[in-house]
Amino acid sequence: MNEQQVRDFFRLNHTRPRKQLGQNFLVNPEIVKIILDAGELTSTDTVIEIGAGLGCLTEGVARYVKHVIAVEVDALLYKVLEAQFLTHPSVQLLNADILKLELNTLLSQETPTTFKVLANLPYSITTPILWKLLEHCQQIHSCVLMMQKEVAERIVAGPGGKDYGALTIGVDYYAEATLIATLSPENFYPAPKVDSALLKLTMREKPKVAVEDEELFFRVVRTAFRTRRKMLKNSLVRGRFMSAEVLGTVFEELGIAPQRRAETLDIADFAALANALSQFVSAEMGV
Repeated sequence: MNEQQVRDFFRLNHTRPRKQLGQNFLVNPEIVKIILDAGELTSTDTVIEIGAGLGCLTEGVARYVKHVIAVEVDALLYKVLEAQFLTHPSVQLLNADILKLELNTLLSQETPTTFKVLANLPYSITTPILWKLLEHCQQIHSCVLMMQKEVAERIVAGPGGKDYGALTIGVDYYAEATLIATLSPENFYPAPKVDSALLKLTMREKPKVAVEDEELFFRVVRTAFRTRRKMLKNSLVRGRFMSAEVLGTVFEELGIAPQRRAETLDIADFAALANALSQFVSAEMGV
């Protein structure tokens, strides 16, 4: 579907794309092909499409896979999807908010299938949707997600740079992230004010690093980057993990210089740090 067709649809329906829903419609058919290729779709796959919109991607996906679950929150767009796909044997339509949807009900097919996710994410709620998908990393094989370029760059960043942070490590823990393409605003209608990026997440069979206390691991990471300009040891002292003396001992045992900042540690360093702190927590509790 090109830009003129999208414009005509809204003109005929006397309405406009809804900013509060983050509606920016992909109007470059070539990008649809890139998304389909990145998904590596097969005839045994079940694809959950988040934000099916006017159905241009849904139609392409349905040609390749066993089952498509097209989720669309907007009532008007849902009616369009009904007109196109209500009798389509492999397309299931859901008029729902993905953040309120119980994914376990979708990820529990009786017949063998591989679950994949394709989505043009509303930029204002990209992060909560991302975390919701990562919570189901054992059930979902992969995700191909359109998002704000800045967010994608944070996810694929390496240690030492300004983009590297808690989001980088959080995603890396659960999935391997690959930047597929970057897109300028004119690929969408209405054109967003920022560049976009297509990112693929391939879920890991098990987390990238072994941690003894997952909650503590993520707490250490979040606290470390909350004050990323400060020395890591001082950030953790302020976060009330341990006393400065105990943290000094842990840093010395791990060979981490006390003046280092969070952005210089990779995910393995954070796992080692959290595991060492976990041992002190267990000792204090008498475990």
